Amino acid sequence: MQELDKNISMICGIDTLYYFIETNKNYDDMFLDILDQIEDKKALYERKEIEYKNSDIFIELKNISLQFLNKAEGFYWFKDINEFFRVGFKDETKNKELHNVRVQLQGVGIYTIGLKPLLSFINDNLLKEITTGFYPITRADLNCFINYDFKFIDKTMFASRKKRYMSISEFGSANEIQTIYVGKAPFMLRLYDKKLELSKSNKKEMMQEYFVNSGLDIDKEIFNLEFEMHRTHLRAYEITTLEDLLTNTNNLFKKAMEDIRLIDTSNITQKDIKNNSKNRAKSLPIWDIMLW
Repeated sequence: MQELDKNISMICGIDTLYYFIETNKNYDDMFLDILDQIEDKKALYERKEIEYKNSDIFIELKNISLQFLNKAEGFYWFKDINEFFRVGFKDETKNKELHNVRVQLQGVGIYTIGLKPLLSFINDNLLKEITTGFYPITRADLNCFINYDFKFIDKTMFASRKKRYMSISEFGSANEIQTIYVGKAPFMLRLYDKKLELSKSNKKEMMQEYFVNSGLDIDKEIFNLEFEMHRTHLRAYEITTLEDLLTNTNNLFKKAMEDIRLIDTSNITQKDIKNNSKNRAKSLPIWDIMLW
């Protein structure tokens, strides 16, 4: 285990965000216009006898070009050309138990222009005319990038008072961990080697720029601690809307780190570990440092 530096650099925030938009009476006109644009583009290709894919179809909303992805679960899905977000639209007369618009913020958008500016662009500009201002949340991933090497950990070093959180998987070599998963949907921890992940990603340069601008040292190890939280888990903490989440992000992250802890196993017995009686063990100091 590396010597602990209490001035370790880290960046914490919201890494992934999915939510619904409650729509108003203007929505149906917009949805029909979207369908018309799709059909017009298809008809144009067919008249010219040109083969096409969904990705060849673009629509315009408020002078913003959106690329058609597919139709899934009743929603017509699109992405912006910068891949900052995805948005799905459905027929309001079908599956009335669901809201008509779903939004998924992409990491590229969050780390390029920022979470709040991206939300403002979508909610207060692009889709302003069809929203009531009510945004129910469906998933949020809270994370912390940190200049720290967690390769020494193994699955015996996690503890929780709640048995449902203790489904653990680990991936790596015989000598060091690269990724570990604790728990499962609707609440799960992921801890992984971010630099290793980026070495295989086309987002490497973008994320390195973000890290440098945010104070991380890209020449040191960078791991990502991430809590994936779905709607049923969030509701247990009275988090139902975007506003709830943005107001309570810090407390939610702190509670997640209390629910699943990285512990010091040196002061408990092998019997405690075998019987999963590890709750009396203290958290490792790095766990306390990472609290927002």
